[in-house]
Amino acid sequence: MNLKYIISTLLVIFLLQTGYTQVLNTDKTSGMDSTKKIQSQISLAIATDQQKKSLVDLYYSGDFTFIGKNNATTLYTKIDRVSNGGQSIQDIGTFQLKNNRHIGKKLYWESFLQYQWDGGLGLQSRSLAGMNLVHYFKNTQTEDLFFGAGVFLEKENWNWTAVNDELLIHNTPILVTHPKLNFTAKYSIVNPTNNFEVIVRAFNQSGWYEKQFSNRTSVFTTLQFPISKRLTTSFNIDFLYDTAPIVPIDHFHYNYAQSLSFSF
Repeated sequence: MNLKYIISTLLVIFLLQTGYTQVLNTDKTSGMDSTKKIQSQISLAIATDQQKKSLVDLYYSGDFTFIGKNNATTLYTKIDRVSNGGQSIQDIGTFQLKNNRHIGKKLYWESFLQYQWDGGLGLQSRSLAGMNLVHYFKNTQTEDLFFGAGVFLEKENWNWTAVNDELLIHNTPILVTHPKLNFTAKYSIVNPTNNFEVIVRAFNQSGWYEKQFSNRTSVFTTLQFPISKRLTTSFNIDFLYDTAPIVPIDHFHYNYAQSLSFSF
């Protein structure tokens, strides 16, 4: 086992571990200094390994926020592609545009557009547009707590590649378009001494598909440790439970990831 193999393997394990969930997030979960008018954060990783087969891992995520007098606009992007011997192991992408328009100090409108895919689960594409009314219960430099509710229109295209039954793999993809209710909540707290931050974000989305009630609940948990003024390491644990998947895949999914982020 050579040094190149050890380094590349550790990098893959450190940056992205286990499978990814269906991404239901309509907000980035990162604490940023609201006194800055333009903010950004980027994470990037490339890992390769040459043994009997070639392992290639390309990972990118970034968010860019522009803060105006009464609103803030954020563009969030994420792409993660992993292949081994030319065979795709993981293929995830998310593009999200969100705008927060403040009504007052504690109440504001949140509108969002999102497009994504997850090849590992058979989600060929998912596009949505919606709006939430958000109420802040606490909004200080060290602590955030809010709750929001709203609606969005969703269009999903699912194939059968992630279904365990091989007889169903070549079935015709399913295209679903329907409105959903959306409930969201977030709590975050920062230690002002060392800037260690804990973020917990929960989503609950519900609707009807083929006369069946469906409910997706997801929880995103992030622990952020500053290494320097611009460099931060984070530990992310995400959970998702879907009562009625569009195709017969597992109801429960989870994701654990570690990353390094550079802010400027």
